[in-house]
This record gives sequence, structure tokens and C-alpha cells, in this order.
Amino acid sequence: GLEAVTYDSQTYGVPYAVETLVMFANKELTDVPEPKTVEEMVAAGEAGGADNVLSLPVGEQGDAYHMEAFYSSAGGYLFGTDTEGDFDPSDVGVGQEGSISAGEKIKELGDQGVLSTSITGDNAISLFTDGKAAYLVSGPWALEDIRTAEIDFAMGPVPGFEGLEAAVPFAGVNAFYVAAGGKNPAIAQQFATAVASSPDIVEQMFPRNELPPVNLTLQEKLAADFPEIVKIAELAEGADPMPALPEMATIWEPLGQAQANIVGGADPESTMTSAGEEITSQIG
Repeated sequence: GLEAVTYDSQTYGVPYAVETLVMFANKELTDVPEPKTVEEMVAAGEAGGADNVLSLPVGEQGDAYHMEAFYSSAGGYLFGTDTEGDFDPSDVGVGQEGSISAGEKIKELGDQGVLSTSITGDNAISLFTDGKAAYLVSGPWALEDIRTAEIDFAMGPVPGFEGLEAAVPFAGVNAFYVAAGGKNPAIAQQFATAVASSPDIVEQMFPRNELPPVNLTLQEKLAADFPEIVKIAELAEGADPMPALPEMATIWEPLGQAQANIVGGADPESTMTSAGEEITSQIG
């Protein structure tokens, strides 16, 4: 949480909730509720006879956010880092060897029908809750629909490819920020440091929007009644905050489109190379 609100060694906010992508499994459609690898997931999903092994939004334009775990597992990265560990926008990973390797793995899943451009953000969750997908990659926002559908489900980390790197999805962090041009900066600063950081405040916010809290004391308090929410917070510890770089805006569309095209059968090397060139040209 703190890492996500820190830029150039300066802390800009008070984090209160964290979310990341996890894998949900319909226990009626698979005997492997927490597959350790993508290959194990595919085999178990096919054995269970579900219409779809995996529901992960791709769509015609792609979804680099939801694809990040697979992309990172197969060697893809977005930006390299400098000697101090900060992201280096001059080192664009899209189009490099790792992204091409990731593209090849993504293409395999597309060829197998595990990934499909017909699955989008509009129908990914409903395919799972309607019993038409053995697995779903989504976040805490899917829990309400899954519970309403009374799916007997399990939840665990998104698996990586066998023999490759661990799958590392993004972590999204919700935080309180102090507006630079606010009329009462001293009061706002006091609120952020003395009030917003209190677990009592976040606990009172929780019933209105059930997000996984970053506060460990509150996690312990909610664990009995909201085990899935707390588990997502724990799984987020293994996720990466999205790079705090303005250049991230250049990544989403070209990378997502490249991944969608590859799922649809495009050549991974030329497609990823072109996406990298587009991103690099926008950064300048």
C-alpha cells in the first residue's frame, strides 16, 4: 500500500485498501480448486467438462491488466529499473524477448480456446456465475455476484506457467490524498495523518464498499466474517503495484491490442515488436 502511494521517495497518500486479481474455481466443474500451474488448470478444466476452462476478459481490444499475471510469468515486463530500483521509462519491455516469449504462451492458450476474444469485461463474471466456466480471473468486485449465484467456489493466486516465473498480477491501492490546491491544507494534512490512517475509519467505510483493507489489525478483525476479502489482501502482498509513471498511459492500449491479436492467432514476435515500437514512439 505504501509503495503504491510513493513516488520519487515522497509519500503522497494514506492507503486504506488493496485489491488484486485472483483465480476463482467452481468446485462443481473442477477437482483442482487451486491449480499450481496454468497447465494444471487447463487439464483440470477440460476434465471437468465446462464450456470454458477459463473466463478471463480479453475482448477485441485486449485487457493488459487482466493478462498481466500470464504475461509476467512468461517473462514479459513493462518497464525496466535503474540502479536504484526505480522504474526506467527508457527501458520498455514490450517488444523485448520476454514479451515475445509471453506472446507465444498467450498464443498457445488462444489456440487451445482457453483464452478468447469473445470473453470481455461484460460477460467474464457472468460466464462463471452461470456455471459455464471452471475458472475465473477477477478481483474482489466479483465476490458479490459469485455469492448471489451460490457458487461453491475456491479462491487462490493466479497460477504461472510450468517451469517459468511466478505469475505476478497488479495490485490496485485505494488511498486518501491531500489536494495540492486545497483551501485548508493544514487541516487536510491533519485529517490524512491522524484520521484517515485509523483502522476505525476504514472499518466504518467497509460495509459501504467491501474492499480488502491494508491495515493488519482490521484484517484480523474481519477474517472470521470476510475470509475471502482478507485472503485477497494477503494475496496482494505477492502482487506488484502498477508502476507510478506517467508513461504507463502509453502501455495499456498497444499491449492490450497486441495480446488480443495474438489470442486471435497473430504472430507473437511481429505483433509484440510493433506494440513496443508504438509505445516507444509515444514516450519519445
